Amino acid sequence: MLAFQAQVVTGLASAAGYVVLAVILFSRTKFKDWIAKITAIYILLSAAWSVGQALAVWQGLVPAAPLLGAEIAIDLMWVLPTLILILTLQFLERPGLKWAALLGGVWVALALLAGLNADLQDMLLRLRLGDTPQAALSTVRILSWASLTASALALTVTDYVRTKRPLHRNRIMFWLIALFLTQLGEGLMLIPPVILDTPQIGLSVRLLGVSLVITSETLTLIALIVRLGVRLLGVSLLMVAVTSYHLPNLRSAARRSVAGFLLTLVSGALYLGSFLLFQQVSEGQSAPSLIAIVAVGIALAVIQRPMLRAIQALLDRFLYSQQYDPAHALREYNAAISNILDLHLLVSVAVGIISEALEIRRGALLLITELPDGGTDVRVVSGMGEIEIDHFDLSANSPILAELRSGRQPLTQYEVDILPIYRSAPAAERTWLQALDMEVYVPIRSHSVLAGVFALGHKASGDAYTPTDFDVLVTLGDQTAVALQNARLVTDLKQANAAVTTLNDELTRTNRRLEKLDQAKTDFIEIASHELRTPLTQVRGYADILADSVREGDPSLPQIVQISQGIGRATIRLEEIITAMLDVSQIDSEALAIHRTPLTMMSVLRFALDNYNDAIKNRRQSLTIEGVEDLPPIQGDFQRLCQAIGNVVGNCIKYTPDGGKIAITGRTIGSGQAGESGTYVEMIVADSGIGIDPEDQELIFEKFYRVGPVELHSTGQTKFKGGGPGLGLPISKGVIQAHGGKIWVESEGQDETRYPGSKFHILLPAAPPSIVAEYNARSQATVAPFTTAP
Repeated sequence: MLAFQAQVVTGLASAAGYVVLAVILFSRTKFKDWIAKITAIYILLSAAWSVGQALAVWQGLVPAAPLLGAEIAIDLMWVLPTLILILTLQFLERPGLKWAALLGGVWVALALLAGLNADLQDMLLRLRLGDTPQAALSTVRILSWASLTASALALTVTDYVRTKRPLHRNRIMFWLIALFLTQLGEGLMLIPPVILDTPQIGLSVRLLGVSLVITSETLTLIALIVRLGVRLLGVSLLMVAVTSYHLPNLRSAARRSVAGFLLTLVSGALYLGSFLLFQQVSEGQSAPSLIAIVAVGIALAVIQRPMLRAIQALLDRFLYSQQYDPAHALREYNAAISNILDLHLLVSVAVGIISEALEIRRGALLLITELPDGGTDVRVVSGMGEIEIDHFDLSANSPILAELRSGRQPLTQYEVDILPIYRSAPAAERTWLQALDMEVYVPIRSHSVLAGVFALGHKASGDAYTPTDFDVLVTLGDQTAVALQNARLVTDLKQANAAVTTLNDELTRTNRRLEKLDQAKTDFIEIASHELRTPLTQVRGYADILADSVREGDPSLPQIVQISQGIGRATIRLEEIITAMLDVSQIDSEALAIHRTPLTMMSVLRFALDNYNDAIKNRRQSLTIEGVEDLPPIQGDFQRLCQAIGNVVGNCIKYTPDGGKIAITGRTIGSGQAGESGTYVEMIVADSGIGIDPEDQELIFEKFYRVGPVELHSTGQTKFKGGGPGLGLPISKGVIQAHGGKIWVESEGQDETRYPGSKFHILLPAAPPSIVAEYNARSQATVAPFTTAP
């Protein structure tokens, strides 16, 4: 029968503790997620590791059993640090989990292979990692354990430093403590027992009251208990961190411990002082008098409670930073918001009072508007701090919206980030809430309907919100409901009034526009009849002259030539007017035919200017062209573009006084490379004329509309301020738009004294690369440049 061996019992008890942890882990998680599965593997391997440690020192077994136990303990020390790094990456939700698992698996495989391969062991010996293969492997194992442990600790510390949210920091700190204890236990197991058998451990054990004299065997047992116990405690905390989402608040626990310790010291000092006082009073007396005993008792009773209350208040002030009275804060809040009807002022005052009580520096009100599909429209009204997001949506099946609608308790950002139920929320909603950078969301319900949500940032002190804070915030939310409803009604009323005012202004502008267009149509009838009657009168007059000449005798040849030229000019003018009317009709019905060919804007401009060279010369106007030759080719209808650009140039000539200036410039917009996608050519026709009023800058592109009184109508195309039928610019707009372009005008206004002038912008898309290549090939194959329509 095997004798009792304390070290074996300690190892097996540690293994039993790990098995119990695995059972608890299964009962709480059912191993549904990966972090629970890997934690279970880590705990079970830890149990196997403890069993190996026990077998390695178990005396009385067959010789192979201790060797097997030592081999298990050694091999698992290669695996456990890799698993702890993987667990840390999962817990912190860090990227690189697959790479860590892959590299860890490769490292473990190489380590196990090194224990069996003589060549690898010789290589380790040559690297001077040990005097024997076992010592070399032990050195490598310690180095790998240290590097993986340091990596896990460094990742955890980095996340703790970067995280500003109190509950998130508490969760990471909990993991850091558990990780430290776990790896401390493993590290102690890697240190030879000789190093632990020191007087310092003896002193530590003395402080624990274990024994005044400790033998070497007892010290070794205690060292083993410390090693295994620390690691078991650390693994227990790791399991709690994995399975529990609402972890104990370590900061509050530390403060409570400090407060309890200080109160204990004060109470002890008080009692000690009382005893010393009693001793001083009764000194020299054979027996203490009843009066002395009663006096000391009364003094202790009078002093103790006020002193402890004062010390507790100081501790609350300096340790907990709780400087507000909840009842006073509620009264002040209710009095401040009761008569506020402006929404932004309500948010500012409400968040201001809350921030003063809870020491926060960031807050907003989320206005909730129900949508027909069951979701909500959320509008952010900032109360304190800069908030970039002003609007987002919550879907009908969102668990976040469901929790806010229930209104039971405030929702924290920690719960949104950690709890599995909220991880099913749409990614966009989680991103919006994270971008708000808030810590807690307090629902505001009016008649069981979610009307808004207070979004509050973390406390300046770094403390988490306490249950008392949550109770106060829920009460504040209830008090805000009526004030928020009234403020929203007033705000909606103001918005409705503003919308009505805007609509009235828009209707006024529309009526004014319609009146102008209606007058333009009326004027067009008069102008069109005049435009048509004038050439018809000329045709009829020349026909009468010809008829009279025939009756009186044979007309002379010069007379016939003069009559035919007059009739020709009149018919051409008639054809131009009728063609313009037909073009406008085709543009309105979107039936304008466009025949696209590769061409350049310079060729179009030259052809369009041929009809106006004499007018420019007669009016003594100057014309400059710059940058048009450098524009990339376009694909368009040559004749239609000549018509459109000619109408624009003719309009500039007509409204520019004699001796004025007309400048035509070209530039490339976009990539700047001919034929590339997104490239446009722009031609600007600028004049030094009378300008155009802002109200007329869009109307001049409407058919029949013309600037100036109808009395200034002129059948001449280039007479100064001689208005035409109002069809030229509408045709230009229709042609440009049919080519996928745009035309607009810029002018400071109409002034016949200052002559501010106008700038007509014509924007057209450049030809695609294939068309440019075709155009270049055709240009190289001909002697003259391609400047006319095919």
